[in-house]
Amino acid sequence: MRTLLHSVLCLCSSLPFVATAVAAPQTPAPPATQAPARKAGAICKEEVDALIAVLRSTARAPGAAVPKPGVLGDSVGSTAQILVAMANSSRRYHVGDGPVVRPSLDYLIASRKADGSFGDRLSTLWAADALVAIAGHAYDEEVAAARAVVGKHDAADFVGFEQRVTQVLDQLRADVFPQHLAAPAMQRAAGYCQQPASLDRAAAADTLLQMVACQVANLRLDQAAASDRLAVTFSPAQEKAFAWLAAQQQDGVFAVRGQPSVEFTGFGLLALQTRPKTQRTAEQQAAITKGLTWLAAQQGEDGTFGDRTPNYSTCVAVAALAHDGDPIYTPHLQKAQRALLGFQNLEAQGYAPADRDYGSIGYGDSQRGDLSNTQFALEALRATGLPANSEALQKALVFLRRTQNLKAFNDFSGKVPDPERDHVLLDGTSGDDGGAAYYPGNSNAGYIVQPDGKVVARSYGSMTYALLKSYTLAGLAADDPRVVAAVKWVQQNWTLAVNPGHDPAMGEKAQYQGLFYYYMVLAQALDLVGVDKVRTTSLDAAGKATELEIDWRQALRAQLERMQAADGSWINDKNARWYEGMPLLCTCYAMVALERCR
Repeated sequence: MRTLLHSVLCLCSSLPFVATAVAAPQTPAPPATQAPARKAGAICKEEVDALIAVLRSTARAPGAAVPKPGVLGDSVGSTAQILVAMANSSRRYHVGDGPVVRPSLDYLIASRKADGSFGDRLSTLWAADALVAIAGHAYDEEVAAARAVVGKHDAADFVGFEQRVTQVLDQLRADVFPQHLAAPAMQRAAGYCQQPASLDRAAAADTLLQMVACQVANLRLDQAAASDRLAVTFSPAQEKAFAWLAAQQQDGVFAVRGQPSVEFTGFGLLALQTRPKTQRTAEQQAAITKGLTWLAAQQGEDGTFGDRTPNYSTCVAVAALAHDGDPIYTPHLQKAQRALLGFQNLEAQGYAPADRDYGSIGYGDSQRGDLSNTQFALEALRATGLPANSEALQKALVFLRRTQNLKAFNDFSGKVPDPERDHVLLDGTSGDDGGAAYYPGNSNAGYIVQPDGKVVARSYGSMTYALLKSYTLAGLAADDPRVVAAVKWVQQNWTLAVNPGHDPAMGEKAQYQGLFYYYMVLAQALDLVGVDKVRTTSLDAAGKATELEIDWRQALRAQLERMQAADGSWINDKNARWYEGMPLLCTCYAMVALERCR
């Protein structure tokens, strides 16, 4: 089960920063002379108590600028916000606190309009939240009516108390904690307490909300830590890799042969973001943010990134931007989605369902489709918000099943070019082992010649995991026979030593091609499908079989740690094909894989 801290930290790294009409305070840096450490307990408790006390005393004073004596705010909105903050503070104020909250609560009820609203949209939403927070279920009918008046659509951008807590959690870093995020509000509260005549009740309400949001966020972190199940950790191997990778960038941009690269910047930023936001320093986050800003600026008018392999480049850029979760990148993701959909080989491009490439996506517009590019595209499309049941993903299933050696679903049969011999055609057909090839009739792992002379494109590891990942992205359940068959191939061919499935006649080197890509898609696929342990069989020297259950996350972590260079990078030193002779790419692949191994 996922622990509370895992949920909190995942929330920090995946939810977008919700915009609010109130400007977010500048994050103060902790003192340079002190090692940053999070304070436990109810932070800013004294400041919260003091501000509430000032709000109360001034509300009862003669001539106070409040609707009625004892009302804590100067309007419905500010009064409701103060009540919400009080209810969520460490004192847990509620209706039973009598004169402390009763005048404000009575004022809210008296402000209710005939249509059930409490004035404008924001005031109505805050009032509804305040009634629930202070009085529980006592005003259920009034709350339901108020929320119905506003409606779901008009409430979508409402930044309530829980969203403010999320904002606090989303700003946490390795050197920035809730006490730092509360500091500006604490300073403002101290000013109000020292000079009550300067009190601005609307601003004071926001100040109180910020302090209590930080207080609640900190207490949730306390509760999670107390569970002693810290699910999100960054291992020493990941620390070394992060340090090595960070040294390769300049303001978040990665270059190849001295030239800034969209593809490597996208992959580099994706890899750097595998470090949870809560564990990044302000400097590390600044570099990532600069890189994402540069990457977003590289998008063309047609929605693509890069110019050589537009599908691949765009998919990598989408992965990096989507991982950050900032809504500022939403327009970029939507433009990219339209571009990626335009690359799919469908009727609009003259393809018919019977065509081999129907439903696929290749390196770019009008390119032959393949399983690798298709799996990248499906992942990017889902990251841009396209649902699994969309027409594009359902049509992609036609291509996906034709890459799988599974006769019950694969209807492909026909002539295909021999990749090793010019002007030679192979008579291709489907196998039945459940694994997958590069595209229908083509495999980088070789071929199996059938007795009738037809050839089967061999299934191999990286493409079988790419298929498994793609099936899941397209909405197939774990018990779907196509998924079951692919998982069975994984069980029968489980290994981390090589990229399995290659024809032995191709030589030892062939089985190492695409090894780090293999590790990445393996981790992504098994994590998406929900497989925690791989059941496989081991043979001893005497040929006796032993059933094993492999914790693939633990096994993959151990494998990558053994292969890591002293400087923290990785490289495929046994087969440099597909750019795996470049430490930058292999290190990115490894870090993306390790993110799934927590």
